[in-house]
Amino acid sequence: MNGRWTGALSAVGISLGALLAHPASAATVLVNGGFEDGPAMNASGYNRGGLPTGWNAVPGFETPDIASSAYVQTGAGFAQLLGPQEGDRYLDMNGMSPTGAISQDVAGLVAGSAATLTFWASSWAQNSSGLLTASFIDPLTSAVIATTTLSFPYQPSAASSVWTEYTLSGLVPASGRLRVLFSGDSSSTARGAPGLDNVALMASTITTGVPEPSTWAMMLIGFAGLGFAGYRKRAAVQPIRGRIA
Repeated sequence: MNGRWTGALSAVGISLGALLAHPASAATVLVNGGFEDGPAMNASGYNRGGLPTGWNAVPGFETPDIASSAYVQTGAGFAQLLGPQEGDRYLDMNGMSPTGAISQDVAGLVAGSAATLTFWASSWAQNSSGLLTASFIDPLTSAVIATTTLSFPYQPSAASSVWTEYTLSGLVPASGRLRVLFSGDSSSTARGAPGLDNVALMASTITTGVPEPSTWAMMLIGFAGLGFAGYRKRAAVQPIRGRIA
């Protein structure tokens, strides 16, 4: 294959690659950020030990309790103050023990691009208190990219509470992968941890596009043109053979 053909085919390959893979605009890339999908609730309206669909357990931590809008907690110092921020479910960020955590890995992100995590947290009951930490982790190196810790005071006589939205920002590592990790710590087995709901991650993804029919037609015409040019070139240099009298 001569240099002209090699260069032409390389250019076509590069153009085809550019058509099929390209950075997209920022999109919400987390699965089940509202915790609506997952294990069934018990008769009291909550689940202990199950994981919301798309989320992973974190070694060394208990799986947070999942509460639904049907769950009701009563008693002095324990009374429930809030239901879900949105939808039907939310998390109490611990279980039987004081600590709990969940994580989710996201791949196919544009390395070096900005990622923004939004989430809602609250003291959902009078005994809901302690720390809630949100972090960006590089799944390949376990390096912490960004983290924030919120503190919710213990207020056993509180008459009301509100959900508040928080934000965490960071850059996608070279691997193009990002781990979103939440952990809670109530510091006591007699207390619930802060509540968590409505999590969203905005980040730029690398998508694979399918060219439009008109684009495919132009590419085929280009290939045909290259073939015809090669044919004419071979015809032009074909030696004339004949018998010399």
